[in-house]
Amino acid sequence: SSGINAEWPLRPGCYKQLTQLDANNVASTNNTAEMFHWMNTQQLFLLVYVVSVMHALQQGYTDKAESYAKKALHLIDKQRTYNNDSLLSSYQIILLEQLVLTHLLKGSTSGAIKELQKCTAVYQKHHHTLKHHRASLHTALGLYAMALPDSLDNALAQFNAALKYTAEPEQVAFIKLNSAIVHIKQDLPPEQLNSLLESIEPGKMPNKCHSLKASSYCIQGLAALVEGRMKDAKSKLRETLVMANKADLNKLTSCAFVLLGDIFLKMDNNRDAIEMVRSAHDIANRIPDVGLQVWSAQLLSSLYEKTGDAARAEEYETVRQKISQTTSTDVELTVNSTEHCLLQWLDSEFPPSSMSMV
Repeated sequence: SSGINAEWPLRPGCYKQLTQLDANNVASTNNTAEMFHWMNTQQLFLLVYVVSVMHALQQGYTDKAESYAKKALHLIDKQRTYNNDSLLSSYQIILLEQLVLTHLLKGSTSGAIKELQKCTAVYQKHHHTLKHHRASLHTALGLYAMALPDSLDNALAQFNAALKYTAEPEQVAFIKLNSAIVHIKQDLPPEQLNSLLESIEPGKMPNKCHSLKASSYCIQGLAALVEGRMKDAKSKLRETLVMANKADLNKLTSCAFVLLGDIFLKMDNNRDAIEMVRSAHDIANRIPDVGLQVWSAQLLSSLYEKTGDAARAEEYETVRQKISQTTSTDVELTVNSTEHCLLQWLDSEFPPSSMSMV
């Protein structure tokens, strides 16, 4: 399950935060209408970029998301020369968070931690932003830790820290979904996992948040697969596919396909297993998503070896080894970087100042 994580919804509470001006700028009045602030043209222009980045990333189109994010950040830098509106800092942090996710999907943990470092620089310069964004930073650090070997304890610590700083239903659900994946990977006691799974059942997901509900079905299916409940796993994963296809949630579709392929492999249904995993691999290549590429290539190599197709088994094993070698080299650079110590930030008021970029 190295390639799975909860599908990212449009950032919880983002619209409220994006349209919220600094409290010092709001006139003291009891008239709600007088407290309404229109966004200017430049703010709206950047908002379109921010939402476009989120939408592209939710669909799994990492290259498009990265391109839009970099263009928007460039515009923010230009506007800062004559306008230091606090809203620009919120835009900047949200865009940097999205870049963290694109780097993780592409298998670049070194790129992800550099973007996280940039977030801390914004917090150091604009202290008020941390109040609204701290939970998101801890969550991003948790996702970063999930992408590293032997860092699941760090991931769980960051997710638990994030939960202390948010009450947003969508954000809480997203954090708990990813915490459940960590628990499944760590093979923790069943009663501990079952309690968490019960709290993230599809029916308990926030209303109208389609991607979180679809992610819940997928993670419930993963848990059932790990526990050997194949019929229940297939049912949950097929529901995942239905929901993911409706909203073009490509990463989630690929996850469901590869998990279904694993189920068919365990049931000795090699033909259907190959069909499912090849579909997963094709989507993973198109997005691209490195974790899913490795996972699906490994399964395809095993399947073709099992069916006596040595040439294809070797082909996919070569793919797996090539990607794994690249990501391993990147991880080695990452864990030896000074920025990596951000992973230890849990309780202090601000991230380590030594990590900030001046």
